[in-house]
Amino acid sequence: MLPDVSPKRLQKGSCIAPTRRVFLATPALLAVKADAQQPFPTRPIRLMVGSASAGSLDFVGRVLANGMADILGQPVIVENRGGAQGALAMDPVLRAAPDGHTLVINNMGALLINPLVQNTPVDQQPLEILEPIALVADVLTVLVTSKDRSWLSLSDLLAAARANPGSLSWGHPGVGSSPWLAALLLSQMADIQTIGVPYRGGGPAMVDLLAGRLDFMFATTPTCFPHIQTGALRALAVPLLSRMPHLSDVPTLAEGGISSFEVRSWFGVMTTKGTPRGVIESLNAAIKQTLAQPAAIAQFDGQGIAPLYTTPEEFSRIGRADRDKWRPIAQFTNRATQ
Repeated sequence: MLPDVSPKRLQKGSCIAPTRRVFLATPALLAVKADAQQPFPTRPIRLMVGSASAGSLDFVGRVLANGMADILGQPVIVENRGGAQGALAMDPVLRAAPDGHTLVINNMGALLINPLVQNTPVDQQPLEILEPIALVADVLTVLVTSKDRSWLSLSDLLAAARANPGSLSWGHPGVGSSPWLAALLLSQMADIQTIGVPYRGGGPAMVDLLAGRLDFMFATTPTCFPHIQTGALRALAVPLLSRMPHLSDVPTLAEGGISSFEVRSWFGVMTTKGTPRGVIESLNAAIKQTLAQPAAIAQFDGQGIAPLYTTPEEFSRIGRADRDKWRPIAQFTNRATQ
């Protein structure tokens, strides 16, 4: 039988004291409470783009910014910060308040490959020090050359490279990017010596290719599609295991004699570590709605881009799986000429 501990039965000196429940407001509870009470967003959102304008990353970022602004009711301001292999775009996000008002969109190279090439400790890599929101696009590349070059096929290009070792040049938007990775793999697998030239984005590299200052490059589809359609560029091959629907007449590298060659990339949006879960969910939902809009789908399709929506958890899982996949190749190429 339980003792009677009502106040009137408690006497001075009794060993039984009234029971009081005390709840301490932990930081986690305060964060949840604040998140529930405060609307989001409360001001314009900054979206850092890890490349110069006119490239594929810039294109995707602007499509997202327009759609998210309509959904969230606040402007989403795009800021191009190309250079330093995507690090310049991530720096403001690392220093921002964890409130979801500062975002970054970057490619797989900046978020995953380049840290491997640089031997960055895992706990300092972007996948660990930033907060994932969503993967947003599956971006493919095409091996292209200027219409003024005489090469009509992959075989012609490889023959020219072998006849003139170290003379053919190609551009790329940064170490770790899918165009950089594809060109390095081609040089290694085809046993050719070429010169890689880094740029602040795919757009500036394309300008030099069109002007004849580069010999070839692997370009993402938004960067090269318009020029292929006008005839200014010649598509030689695609680094896939099967032909690209938008360029069904262009052979794969495997068809050109480079077997088991596939390089593809994704773009992802991240924010400051520690951003409340409710804010992450709001941003993810806005991205999901944007990618489902017919206008966005049409814009992506016109550039050969496949929308790729994920939850934050799927983003983390895919990122870590790809990190394991590419680690051996990144370690093998970490001394390659940029």
